[in-house]
Amino acid sequence: MAISIPSVSNQLSEEQVFNAISKNYSQITRIWFNFQMDWMRRSYKSFNDHDKYLIVIYLVHKTLKFYSNNFIKLDFDTYYAKNILEIPNFNIVNISKELSITKETTRRKILELEKIGAIQRSKKKIILNRNVFKFQRPNQSVIEASKLLAKLTETLVKNGLINKITNSKNIELYIRNNFTHCWKLFFEMQIPLILNWKKFFSDIETWHIWGIIATQKSFKSDNANLDREKFMKETFQESTNGINAMSISELTGIPRATVVRKINILLKRKLLSVDIKKLYTPKKTNLKIFTEIHKENTVLLVSFFCNIINLIQSN
Repeated sequence: MAISIPSVSNQLSEEQVFNAISKNYSQITRIWFNFQMDWMRRSYKSFNDHDKYLIVIYLVHKTLKFYSNNFIKLDFDTYYAKNILEIPNFNIVNISKELSITKETTRRKILELEKIGAIQRSKKKIILNRNVFKFQRPNQSVIEASKLLAKLTETLVKNGLINKITNSKNIELYIRNNFTHCWKLFFEMQIPLILNWKKFFSDIETWHIWGIIATQKSFKSDNANLDREKFMKETFQESTNGINAMSISELTGIPRATVVRKINILLKRKLLSVDIKKLYTPKKTNLKIFTEIHKENTVLLVSFFCNIINLIQSN
């Protein structure tokens, strides 16, 4: 029986995709920013705490990695039909180090997750029970990630790298049918991306708030097609396209008092500008650092995209 083997030459290279995205950066980034901010809102809503959600997806990623290492693939429904997921060799020190959370805070957050029934600890093992699935089941995220990847194929068709657009429904079906492997790849993009921003902003809530302000600024731009360098410069230009604290609170789900406190920190660090109407916009300070972080995170997006699309094309 003849076995069909996919052509290596037809596989997308990350360098090609990165260059194509960089040339059409404003088109892709507006969709990507929107995806990220929607994802951040849903993640915050789960526990009203970004660090708790980060700990949970870190633990879920451990189970997905175990399945992948042992050549086990489960579809979406089968994975979430399980009663419990066990993570052996549980270690607070490792979680603290890998997620850039202090040991004391990590321990406290895990105790709080235990109290609400999201996780259980048993000696050196941690158990994620069915209660955690209502917080982490990423139904909407799978849909939105599929739309993002489909949009990227449009850009590649325009740049002559592939012949046809991959429909978002087809991508979603593939991800759901091969969920444990595909979502492992997603977390290998998403967790480092969050940590890249956290390293600069010191905490995830501050990045979330700044991200909403930056997103609102970039979405109001009239320029539909800018490369990466021009897009970053325009995003940080002084303008009147600001947003107030109440709107930021509504868009993030973060309480207004917390938003105001974090905004004051951002103002002191000269990362925001504010006008007489109390409307906030990104400030040009540290543009070089922001550009580098965006570049690192674009590499993560490209890796996720290439892995998924190459898998789809090889089937």
